Amino acid sequence: MLSFFKINDPFRLVPILLIAYLLKLPAFLHPAIQQEITHWFVIGEAMQSGTLYVDIWDGMGPFSAIIFQAITWLFGRSVLSLYIIGTLLTFIQAAVFNNMLIRAKVFESNTYLPAIVYVLFTSVHPGFFTLSPVLLGLTLVLLGLGNLLRHVEFRAKKDIQIIMIGLYFGVAALFHFSYIVMLPVSVILLLIFTNTLGRRYLLLFFGGIFPMILTFFYYWLKSDHSGYFIHNFLFFNYWVTSNTSIGWVFGLMVLSVPILFTIIGLLSFGRQMRLTNYQTRIVQLFLLFGVLMLSFLLLEAPISFFSLVIFLPVFTFITVHLTSIVKRSFYSTILSVVLFGSVFFSLWVFTFQWIQVNPSEFSIASGKYEKIVKGKPIMVIGAGKTLYKEATLAGPFYNWDLSREFFNSLDYYDNLVFLQNHIEESKPDIIIDLENKWLEINERLPMVAQHYFEYQPHVWKRKD
Repeated sequence: MLSFFKINDPFRLVPILLIAYLLKLPAFLHPAIQQEITHWFVIGEAMQSGTLYVDIWDGMGPFSAIIFQAITWLFGRSVLSLYIIGTLLTFIQAAVFNNMLIRAKVFESNTYLPAIVYVLFTSVHPGFFTLSPVLLGLTLVLLGLGNLLRHVEFRAKKDIQIIMIGLYFGVAALFHFSYIVMLPVSVILLLIFTNTLGRRYLLLFFGGIFPMILTFFYYWLKSDHSGYFIHNFLFFNYWVTSNTSIGWVFGLMVLSVPILFTIIGLLSFGRQMRLTNYQTRIVQLFLLFGVLMLSFLLLEAPISFFSLVIFLPVFTFITVHLTSIVKRSFYSTILSVVLFGSVFFSLWVFTFQWIQVNPSEFSIASGKYEKIVKGKPIMVIGAGKTLYKEATLAGPFYNWDLSREFFNSLDYYDNLVFLQNHIEESKPDIIIDLENKWLEINERLPMVAQHYFEYQPHVWKRKD
């Protein structure tokens, strides 16, 4: 089957698109919501009537928030819509990645093996084809990486190419902040594999920070305050930490199929025809890129299976070398069966949760209040994101890491005015006080507190 994609024929992309959707049918028929997905839906719904960072305190990338605003407006909280759109995006990425390698003349002959292998690897876990901020940003990273490869090959003299590398990576960071590491990563790759002029590194950074500067001024004009974007996006994503990451054991399990074929691919280099100096440099570049992208995980809080999709281009590149050297029909068939079979088995395992991570992520925090908050606009004072699984956000205080300092400073007049205005505007039906702040609010804002009564411990319900 893989030999079918060794031919240089753009129409090979049509069956690749069909395979991309057919492979994922088990997940399409059994969509499962995760805590991160609920997070994106909550922000998307809140964006219908509020401004990110100003009226919604969260560190999601602004471009991703706009995408999820559109999705929740069109499809509501449909996980299936994220699967279908995400699968289409992974196909587009596969086509971009394949075209990038063809234009960079990485292989001896033009082939569509990178596209099919990329589609297969994005099918090993539902998190890899769920539309997510990481997946959205990866599209821009691939475009920037393509420009970088062309610079390595042709040693281009055009400054615009260097600026575009930075621009792609800068826009990627506005989808997902952790992609900001692509700027220093690209500098390291250029230093090692090219003789780029010093001033062009300044152009690279200019291209990277230019989208950030424009976004900063947009939110400054939007809110008449310069601090929201800086504090809630830049500083927050840099300093935030989390103890709810999936862990390296589960991460390796999710990536087990791509890692296995990558290891075999690395071992196969000595069995194939001798690589040219240029091809050797490209292999070294991809390997170094994969190592450097571990720094991406340092900014991830928490590290989830959605985060691991960043490594798939490297795994795909190495695996393609393995698939390209198998010439005999018998061995090619065996490799195809093993590759397709292992991918489908991996997807089946994780779709039907034969292996689980944090299986009670919703029940621990939300089970106690599930019936109370269902279908209602709520305000949670404390770390209770899981409470929004079947509720909507009322007020800006979604992320407790961003809100904690505010509620610890209620003796400031401006904070009291801000809190009063948002409670009166959003009118939450339920206020859940996990941090015992309501007594202080009741003392300082009695005109607001009088509209609520204590329904049960830590739960305040709006009077009809």
